[in-house]
Amino acid sequence: MGMSERIYQVSELIRQINLDLYRYNDIAVEGEVTNYTRSSAGHHYFSIKDARASMRVVMFSTAARFLRFRIENGLKLIVRGRLAIYEQKGEFQLNAVAAEPAGLGALQLAFEQLKKRLAEEGLFDSARKKAIPMLPARIAVVTSPNGAAIRDILNVIGRRFEGLHLQIYPVRVQGQYAAREIAAAIRHLSRWHLHDVVLICRGGGSLEDLWPFNEEAVARAIAACAIPTISGIGHETDFTIADLVADLRAPTPSAAAEIVIRAKSEICTLVEHHLRRISHTVESRVRNIRHELRHLTSSDRLGLLPRRIAARRERLNRNRVSLYRIVEARTRALRLRLDAAERPLAQFPARAARERHRFDAALSKLGAVSPLSVLSRGYAIAFSRTRRRRKPILDSNAVQVGEQIEVQLKRGAMSCTVDGKTLGIETTWPTERS
Repeated sequence: MGMSERIYQVSELIRQINLDLYRYNDIAVEGEVTNYTRSSAGHHYFSIKDARASMRVVMFSTAARFLRFRIENGLKLIVRGRLAIYEQKGEFQLNAVAAEPAGLGALQLAFEQLKKRLAEEGLFDSARKKAIPMLPARIAVVTSPNGAAIRDILNVIGRRFEGLHLQIYPVRVQGQYAAREIAAAIRHLSRWHLHDVVLICRGGGSLEDLWPFNEEAVARAIAACAIPTISGIGHETDFTIADLVADLRAPTPSAAAEIVIRAKSEICTLVEHHLRRISHTVESRVRNIRHELRHLTSSDRLGLLPRRIAARRERLNRNRVSLYRIVEARTRALRLRLDAAERPLAQFPARAARERHRFDAALSKLGAVSPLSVLSRGYAIAFSRTRRRRKPILDSNAVQVGEQIEVQLKRGAMSCTVDGKTLGIETTWPTERS
């Protein structure tokens, strides 16, 4: 190695090469994205390659925030920036300041990417869409207060129904801040819950003009809205993400107004149609019932009914008379029996007196012959005891000496033992003195 040869420091050489690469400070390179990563600070790191070569790309967050689409592996990009060597690693890289899809426009790609993600989440499913009320009383319109859309809506609604409660929530419908304002308006209306339906409208325009309605923030605000939503954005051929998420998509703002307010004449016609149907049904039923009633009144069995009723009434009257006579005869018989029973009772006092007199006479007679009257004069009665009863002793032969006997006095009785007895030939009465 000759002394004349210059020796570079690593950093010095890389600085020199970077100076030499300065002529490549604004170049565009096309290639397929691989090894894509995104740092927490928002910087994008990836490689772009073709069939034979690959190079590193870094896009810092200051440039990345202007991207309308998402960088994904496999995406074909045209990356614009400057060539440089990363000093710390000595790696050759492209410092990107912008990127756009090769072939397909950035907005169209962003649209397709967001559409795919939201469809996978189920935000476009018909099952989650709310029904639109037939004749809402309070309508909110999210649109520009100066655009053609609000004029179209007011013309249609004014022509169809006067005096409706219509509230306009003014927002910008294009430009950098439009999506943020539209999403905020829908969130506020959902939270207030003062309206029956929300119209989200804008007149026609390019994809760039309609872009706020393709923003994710607007799509999620519409999906989360508690009030039924109708979108009327652009012309009939324009389709936005907002149209896909809304509960009902109208092709134009005017069509949105026509959907939300059905023509008064249309409703009146419908009411008249239903009234005619009801009237026809009622008249038909009345006719059928009248015919059936006429048939019944003309039948033989129904003709006999008045006579049958008269015969039953006559029989009932006869039965009532018979029942009255039976009751009267029964009452008379019971009264006679009662009178017959009362007669002996009326004669009872005189008969009772006679019977009492007879009783007193019998009592006197009985007293005269009663043994008790004999006892009261000093006599006594001797009784022999047997197992069953006591028996008066009339003969001394009826008892034995030593036998127990009972002597009844006027007052009380005595138990005695027979000490002796006579033969029975003596008189028991004392001899009369001569």
